[in-house]
Amino acid sequence: MGNDYRRGIVLSALGILIISPDAMLVRLIASADPWQIAFWRTGLMGCSLLAYLLVRARVRRRPAFASIRGKTWIVVGLFSFSNISFIGALTHTSVANTLVILATMPFFAAILGWSLIGEKVASRTWVSIGLALTGTGVLVSGSLGGGHRMGDALALLTALMQGLNLIALRRFSVNDLVPPLCLSGFISALVLAPAAHPLGVSGHDFALLGLIGLVVLPLALSLFFSGARFVPAAEAALFTLIETVLGPFWAWLGAGEIPESTTLIGGAIVFAAIVLNTFRASLEYRRRMRRIVLEKSGG
Repeated sequence: MGNDYRRGIVLSALGILIISPDAMLVRLIASADPWQIAFWRTGLMGCSLLAYLLVRARVRRRPAFASIRGKTWIVVGLFSFSNISFIGALTHTSVANTLVILATMPFFAAILGWSLIGEKVASRTWVSIGLALTGTGVLVSGSLGGGHRMGDALALLTALMQGLNLIALRRFSVNDLVPPLCLSGFISALVLAPAAHPLGVSGHDFALLGLIGLVVLPLALSLFFSGARFVPAAEAALFTLIETVLGPFWAWLGAGEIPESTTLIGGAIVFAAIVLNTFRASLEYRRRMRRIVLEKSGG
Protein backbone atom coordinates (compact mmCIF):
# COMPACT_ATOMS: atom_id res chain seq x y z
CA MET A 1 0.00 0.00 0.00
CA GLY A 2 2.73 2.45 1.04
CA ASN A 3 4.92 1.65 -1.97
CA ASP A 4 1.92 2.03 -4.28
CA TYR A 5 1.15 5.43 -2.77
CA ARG A 6 4.71 6.69 -3.25
CA ARG A 7 4.79 5.31 -6.79
CA GLY A 8 1.51 7.09 -7.50
CA ILE A 9 2.90 10.40 -6.21
CA VAL A 10 6.02 10.11 -8.37
CA LEU A 11 4.16 9.08 -11.55
CA SER A 12 1.48 11.76 -11.16
CA ALA A 13 4.00 14.53 -10.50
CA LEU A 14 6.24 13.40 -13.38
CA GLY A 15 3.30 13.34 -15.79
CA ILE A 16 2.31 16.91 -14.93
CA LEU A 17 5.93 18.10 -15.17
CA ILE A 18 6.12 16.69 -18.70
CA ILE A 19 2.89 18.37 -19.78
CA SER A 20 3.72 21.72 -18.14
CA PRO A 21 5.37 23.22 -21.31
CA ASP A 22 2.19 22.44 -23.28
CA ALA A 23 0.77 25.97 -23.08
CA MET A 24 4.09 27.48 -24.16
CA LEU A 25 4.26 25.16 -27.18
CA VAL A 26 0.71 26.15 -28.11
CA ARG A 27 1.68 29.84 -27.88
CA LEU A 28 4.47 29.21 -30.41
CA ILE A 29 1.91 28.00 -32.97
CA ALA A 30 1.66 30.74 -35.58
CA SER A 31 -1.65 30.46 -37.41
CA ALA A 32 -3.65 27.32 -36.52
CA ASP A 33 -6.97 28.11 -34.83
CA PRO A 34 -8.13 26.48 -31.55
CA TRP A 35 -10.20 23.83 -33.35
CA GLN A 36 -7.28 22.78 -35.57
CA ILE A 37 -5.00 22.64 -32.53
CA ALA A 38 -7.51 20.54 -30.62
CA PHE A 39 -8.07 18.17 -33.56
CA TRP A 40 -4.39 17.46 -34.12
CA ARG A 41 -3.52 17.31 -30.41
CA THR A 42 -6.09 14.61 -29.71
CA GLY A 43 -5.81 12.81 -33.06
CA LEU A 44 -2.02 12.56 -32.96
CA MET A 45 -2.16 11.44 -29.35
CA GLY A 46 -4.46 8.62 -30.47
CA CYS A 47 -2.04 7.68 -33.27
CA SER A 48 0.98 7.66 -30.95
CA LEU A 49 -0.75 5.49 -28.37
CA LEU A 50 -2.14 3.18 -31.07
CA ALA A 51 1.38 2.56 -32.40
CA TYR A 52 2.53 1.69 -28.88
CA LEU A 53 -0.45 -0.60 -28.33
CA LEU A 54 0.13 -2.48 -31.59
CA VAL A 55 3.79 -3.10 -30.75
CA ARG A 56 2.89 -4.15 -27.22
CA ALA A 57 0.14 -6.47 -28.49
CA ARG A 58 2.60 -8.21 -30.79
CA VAL A 59 5.10 -8.70 -27.96
CA ARG A 60 2.49 -9.88 -25.45
CA ARG A 61 0.43 -11.77 -28.05
CA ARG A 62 -2.71 -10.21 -26.71
CA PRO A 63 -5.27 -7.95 -28.48
CA ALA A 64 -4.38 -4.26 -28.19
CA PHE A 65 -7.75 -3.27 -26.75
CA ALA A 66 -8.47 -6.37 -24.68
CA SER A 67 -8.84 -4.26 -21.53
CA ILE A 68 -11.65 -2.15 -23.04
CA ARG A 69 -14.88 -3.66 -21.78
CA GLY A 70 -17.90 -2.83 -19.67
CA LYS A 71 -17.35 0.10 -17.34
CA THR A 72 -14.04 1.02 -18.97
CA TRP A 73 -16.12 2.78 -21.63
CA ILE A 74 -17.20 5.26 -18.96
CA VAL A 75 -13.54 6.26 -18.57
CA VAL A 76 -13.20 6.58 -22.36
CA GLY A 77 -16.30 8.78 -22.47
CA LEU A 78 -15.10 11.01 -19.63
CA PHE A 79 -11.68 11.43 -21.26
CA SER A 80 -13.30 12.36 -24.58
CA PHE A 81 -15.88 14.71 -23.07
CA SER A 82 -13.31 16.62 -21.00
CA ASN A 83 -11.04 17.00 -24.06
CA ILE A 84 -13.84 18.60 -26.06
CA SER A 85 -15.27 20.77 -23.28
CA PHE A 86 -11.77 22.08 -22.44
CA ILE A 87 -11.28 23.35 -25.99
CA GLY A 88 -14.80 24.80 -25.94
CA ALA A 89 -13.92 26.68 -22.75
CA LEU A 90 -10.75 28.15 -24.25
CA THR A 91 -12.72 29.21 -27.32
CA HIS A 92 -15.53 30.96 -25.41
CA THR A 93 -13.71 32.49 -22.43
CA SER A 94 -10.25 33.76 -21.47
CA VAL A 95 -7.33 31.51 -20.57
CA ALA A 96 -7.30 33.13 -17.11
CA ASN A 97 -10.95 32.31 -16.48
CA THR A 98 -10.37 28.76 -17.68
CA LEU A 99 -7.36 28.28 -15.38
CA VAL A 100 -9.05 29.57 -12.25
CA ILE A 101 -12.18 27.50 -12.87
CA LEU A 102 -10.18 24.35 -13.63
CA ALA A 103 -8.43 24.86 -10.28
CA THR A 104 -11.72 23.73 -8.69
CA MET A 105 -11.03 20.20 -9.96
CA PRO A 106 -9.38 19.04 -6.69
CA PHE A 107 -12.49 20.26 -4.84
CA PHE A 108 -14.76 18.27 -7.16
CA ALA A 109 -12.50 15.21 -6.85
CA ALA A 110 -12.64 15.44 -3.05
CA ILE A 111 -16.44 15.81 -2.89
CA LEU A 112 -17.08 13.12 -5.51
CA GLY A 113 -14.56 10.73 -3.98
CA TRP A 114 -16.25 11.05 -0.59
CA SER A 115 -19.84 10.83 -1.88
CA LEU A 116 -19.42 8.16 -4.58
CA ILE A 117 -16.76 5.76 -3.29
CA GLY A 118 -16.46 6.74 0.38
CA GLU A 119 -12.91 8.06 0.01
CA LYS A 120 -12.06 10.14 3.06
CA VAL A 121 -10.31 13.45 2.48
CA ALA A 122 -7.63 14.38 5.02
CA SER A 123 -7.89 17.79 6.66
CA ARG A 124 -4.45 18.68 5.26
CA THR A 125 -5.81 18.08 1.75
CA TRP A 126 -8.77 20.42 2.34
CA VAL A 127 -6.35 23.10 3.57
CA SER A 128 -4.16 22.58 0.51
CA ILE A 129 -7.15 22.76 -1.84
CA GLY A 130 -8.18 26.07 -0.27
CA LEU A 131 -4.65 27.45 -0.58
CA ALA A 132 -4.41 26.26 -4.19
CA LEU A 133 -7.70 27.94 -5.13
CA THR A 134 -6.53 31.17 -3.48
CA GLY A 135 -3.17 31.02 -5.24
CA THR A 136 -4.75 30.37 -8.63
CA GLY A 137 -7.08 33.32 -8.10
CA VAL A 138 -4.11 35.58 -7.34
CA LEU A 139 -2.15 34.15 -10.27
CA VAL A 140 -4.78 35.12 -12.85
CA SER A 141 -6.32 38.10 -11.03
CA GLY A 142 -5.00 40.59 -13.56
CA SER A 143 -6.58 38.77 -16.49
CA LEU A 144 -9.99 37.71 -15.21
CA GLY A 145 -12.96 39.03 -17.14
CA GLY A 146 -16.72 38.67 -17.19
CA GLY A 147 -19.33 38.17 -19.87
CA HIS A 148 -18.22 34.68 -20.90
CA ARG A 149 -20.88 32.50 -19.31
CA MET A 150 -20.77 29.78 -21.94
CA GLY A 151 -16.99 29.39 -21.74
CA ASP A 152 -16.99 29.56 -17.94
CA ALA A 153 -19.70 26.90 -17.80
CA LEU A 154 -17.68 24.64 -20.12
CA ALA A 155 -14.57 25.13 -17.97
CA LEU A 156 -16.58 24.18 -14.88
CA LEU A 157 -17.93 21.14 -16.72
CA THR A 158 -14.37 20.17 -17.68
CA ALA A 159 -13.27 20.35 -14.03
CA LEU A 160 -16.24 18.17 -13.05
CA MET A 161 -15.52 15.58 -15.78
CA GLN A 162 -11.84 15.40 -14.87
CA GLY A 163 -12.71 14.94 -11.20
CA LEU A 164 -15.18 12.20 -12.12
CA ASN A 165 -12.54 10.49 -14.23
CA LEU A 166 -10.14 10.28 -11.30
CA ILE A 167 -12.93 8.66 -9.27
CA ALA A 168 -13.82 6.25 -12.09
CA LEU A 169 -10.22 5.08 -12.42
CA ARG A 170 -10.15 4.10 -8.75
CA ARG A 171 -13.72 2.78 -8.57
CA PHE A 172 -13.44 0.52 -11.62
CA SER A 173 -9.80 -0.48 -10.96
CA VAL A 174 -8.69 0.44 -14.48
CA ASN A 175 -5.14 -0.93 -14.59
CA ASP A 176 -4.28 -0.25 -18.23
CA LEU A 177 -4.81 3.43 -19.06
CA VAL A 178 -3.33 3.44 -22.55
CA PRO A 179 -6.30 1.94 -24.48
CA PRO A 180 -8.87 4.37 -22.97
CA LEU A 181 -6.58 7.33 -23.66
CA CYS A 182 -6.01 6.14 -27.23
CA LEU A 183 -9.72 5.75 -27.99
CA SER A 184 -10.57 9.08 -26.36
CA GLY A 185 -8.04 10.80 -28.63
CA PHE A 186 -9.66 9.39 -31.77
CA ILE A 187 -13.21 10.06 -30.54
CA SER A 188 -12.36 13.66 -29.66
CA ALA A 189 -10.69 14.24 -33.04
CA LEU A 190 -13.70 12.75 -34.83
CA VAL A 191 -16.10 15.09 -33.02
CA LEU A 192 -13.86 18.13 -33.62
CA ALA A 193 -13.11 17.38 -37.30
CA PRO A 194 -16.11 19.22 -38.86
CA ALA A 195 -15.09 22.51 -37.21
CA ALA A 196 -11.33 22.05 -37.52
CA HIS A 197 -10.47 22.13 -41.26
CA PRO A 198 -7.38 20.09 -40.30
CA LEU A 199 -5.57 20.26 -43.66
CA GLY A 200 -5.18 24.03 -43.41
CA VAL A 201 -2.32 23.81 -40.89
CA SER A 202 1.14 25.10 -41.89
CA GLY A 203 4.28 22.96 -41.73
CA HIS A 204 5.66 24.99 -38.81
CA ASP A 205 2.48 24.58 -36.80
CA PHE A 206 2.18 20.89 -37.66
CA ALA A 207 5.71 20.25 -36.35
CA LEU A 208 4.76 21.80 -33.00
CA LEU A 209 1.46 19.92 -32.94
CA GLY A 210 3.37 16.73 -33.70
CA LEU A 211 5.63 17.30 -30.70
CA ILE A 212 2.60 17.94 -28.49
CA GLY A 213 0.36 15.17 -29.82
CA LEU A 214 2.89 12.42 -30.50
CA VAL A 215 5.18 12.90 -27.49
CA VAL A 216 4.08 15.30 -24.75
CA LEU A 217 0.40 14.41 -24.32
CA PRO A 218 0.56 10.60 -24.58
CA LEU A 219 3.58 10.33 -22.28
CA ALA A 220 2.34 12.87 -19.72
CA LEU A 221 -1.25 11.64 -19.51
CA SER A 222 -0.24 7.97 -19.37
CA LEU A 223 2.09 8.69 -16.45
CA PHE A 224 -0.31 10.96 -14.58
CA PHE A 225 -3.36 8.71 -14.78
CA SER A 226 -1.29 5.59 -14.06
CA GLY A 227 -0.13 7.26 -10.86
CA ALA A 228 -3.60 8.54 -10.01
CA ARG A 229 -4.78 4.94 -9.51
CA PHE A 230 -2.70 4.73 -6.32
CA VAL A 231 -3.41 8.17 -4.82
CA PRO A 232 -6.64 9.56 -3.33
CA ALA A 233 -8.44 11.47 -6.08
CA ALA A 234 -8.24 14.85 -4.32
CA GLU A 235 -4.48 14.53 -3.84
CA ALA A 236 -3.90 13.46 -7.45
CA ALA A 237 -5.99 16.41 -8.61
CA LEU A 238 -3.77 18.82 -6.65
CA PHE A 239 -0.80 17.78 -8.77
CA THR A 240 -2.53 19.04 -11.91
CA LEU A 241 -2.00 22.56 -10.58
CA ILE A 242 1.75 22.17 -11.10
CA GLU A 243 1.03 22.98 -14.75
CA THR A 244 -0.65 26.23 -13.68
CA VAL A 245 2.47 27.18 -11.69
CA LEU A 246 5.07 26.20 -14.30
CA GLY A 247 3.11 27.42 -17.34
CA PRO A 248 4.18 31.08 -16.93
CA PHE A 249 7.82 30.01 -16.42
CA TRP A 250 7.83 28.08 -19.69
CA ALA A 251 6.07 30.99 -21.44
CA TRP A 252 8.88 33.29 -20.26
CA LEU A 253 11.60 30.83 -21.23
CA GLY A 254 10.24 29.83 -24.63
CA ALA A 255 8.07 32.73 -25.77
CA GLY A 256 9.62 35.69 -23.94
CA GLU A 257 6.50 36.48 -21.91
CA ILE A 258 7.57 38.19 -18.67
CA PRO A 259 5.30 37.06 -15.79
CA GLU A 260 3.55 39.68 -13.66
CA SER A 261 4.14 39.94 -9.92
CA THR A 262 0.69 38.47 -9.23
CA THR A 263 1.63 35.45 -11.34
CA LEU A 264 4.73 34.83 -9.24
CA ILE A 265 2.90 35.34 -5.93
CA GLY A 266 -0.03 33.14 -6.94
CA GLY A 267 2.28 30.46 -8.29
CA ALA A 268 4.23 30.43 -5.03
CA ILE A 269 0.99 29.93 -3.05
CA VAL A 270 -0.15 27.06 -5.28
CA PHE A 271 3.28 25.42 -5.12
CA ALA A 272 3.33 25.78 -1.33
CA ALA A 273 -0.10 24.10 -1.14
CA ILE A 274 1.11 21.10 -3.15
CA VAL A 275 4.36 20.79 -1.16
CA LEU A 276 2.47 21.12 2.14
CA ASN A 277 0.07 18.32 1.29
CA THR A 278 2.79 16.00 -0.05
CA PHE A 279 5.10 16.66 2.92
CA ARG A 280 2.35 16.03 5.46
CA ALA A 281 1.30 12.87 3.61
CA SER A 282 4.91 11.65 3.70
CA LEU A 283 5.13 12.26 7.46
CA GLU A 284 1.87 10.38 8.03
CA TYR A 285 3.13 7.47 5.94
CA ARG A 286 6.37 7.25 7.94
CA ARG A 287 4.49 7.32 11.25
CA ARG A 288 2.15 4.59 10.03
CA MET A 289 5.07 2.41 8.91
CA ARG A 290 6.82 2.99 12.25
CA ARG A 291 3.71 1.88 14.15
CA ILE A 292 3.43 -1.26 12.03
CA VAL A 293 7.09 -2.14 12.70
CA LEU A 294 6.66 -1.56 16.45
CA GLU A 295 3.49 -3.68 16.55
CA LYS A 296 5.21 -6.54 14.73
CA SER A 297 8.29 -6.39 16.94
CA GLY A 298 6.12 -6.24 20.06
CA GLY A 299 4.08 -9.20 18.89
